[in-house]
Amino acid sequence: MQRGSLRISGLIAAIVVLPAAAAYAQVDPNLQVRIETLTPPRDRKPDLPETEIITKTRVQTYTTKEVIDVPPEEQQRRLDKVLAEKGLMLPMTTDARDRAIKRYGLDRETRTVRKKKVVTESVVVAKPRETRIVVGATTQSVFDTNAAKTPHAVGDTVFGTTGSITVNVPVGVADSFIFQTGVNDQRYAKLVAKNVDILFNSATYNQVLKIVAPGKTDGTTTSDVMSYSLGSSTVYGSGFNPYLVELFTPSIAWARNNMDFGGTLCGVKGNEAFCIAGTFVAEGEFTFSDVATQRNASSKLVGGVTWQTPVAGLTASAGGFIQGRHFTEFPGGRDDLILQASARADWVSNANVQLSGVLQVTQQFSTVKVLEWNGLAVFPYLKLKVTF
Repeated sequence: MQRGSLRISGLIAAIVVLPAAAAYAQVDPNLQVRIETLTPPRDRKPDLPETEIITKTRVQTYTTKEVIDVPPEEQQRRLDKVLAEKGLMLPMTTDARDRAIKRYGLDRETRTVRKKKVVTESVVVAKPRETRIVVGATTQSVFDTNAAKTPHAVGDTVFGTTGSITVNVPVGVADSFIFQTGVNDQRYAKLVAKNVDILFNSATYNQVLKIVAPGKTDGTTTSDVMSYSLGSSTVYGSGFNPYLVELFTPSIAWARNNMDFGGTLCGVKGNEAFCIAGTFVAEGEFTFSDVATQRNASSKLVGGVTWQTPVAGLTASAGGFIQGRHFTEFPGGRDDLILQASARADWVSNANVQLSGVLQVTQQFSTVKVLEWNGLAVFPYLKLKVTF
């Protein structure tokens, strides 16, 4: 736990430290959207409490009745007592004695006894919530029909690599703080002037407002979550030189996660999920920047549906968003409207390896006509992670 705390302190410091160098005056006016369309969207799914089935044993004391044999000496004593009470005498033969003992039931008796037994039972218990540190690496190769995000589309292949450290700190019953820091590079096959390196940091507090539909597993629980985030992106040219721009973005989002659309369950026992599930997100943010033309306010509505296919570990999803962006200090004014639709497939071969493929169509309208663009991007990527 102490190791995680030290890492968190470093991440907080990284978020608030801005580069000392002055930003260059000329920055790609579509730089922010160009970065965002090549970056996987932030996961708004909460880290809900989990349960597990464990086996417990306990010793139980109980009473029972048992029929036991009476020792011969006790049989004779009881027989003598009965004969004395009845004023009887028996011939002194063994056969006469045995018949009398049987007749009066003196050879066996029923007693109440206390015994102990070991009871084994399966019990559902809550897993303790622990701080998790995840080291992740993602690599992808994207073919984009409009890699430069301009009215005159130029197709190009973009190679992207991301390395990150994510710290998830549980708070209370279901809330969590999530801190992330990392680096992302984007390399263009032809448009090499567009190459960038990005240092990114974020801090997010996920507050579970309510459990809309409780389930036995995380995959069968529908929840409403508020996310409060602070994020920064420091953008450089290729090789971290020259320095281009600093983007600092506080945001707030409401999400309804894991809505049941199919009415059926998939997955192994104890780890079930809705076969068809949907998510809806409403988000607002403001981006501060040391380059005035990059400062903007934005609102976004996001929706998506995920299908757990019959193939083990394979999921397919479709989604999209509509986003409005108002630039506060762009000369002459600027407002953009961005529409995006995507289809995606993910295959998780094990807990640490994920292969994905994405088809993404984007259309940006703008009051500044030279900044309008549309394009189609197709990319597979590989994600590796280690949790400790």
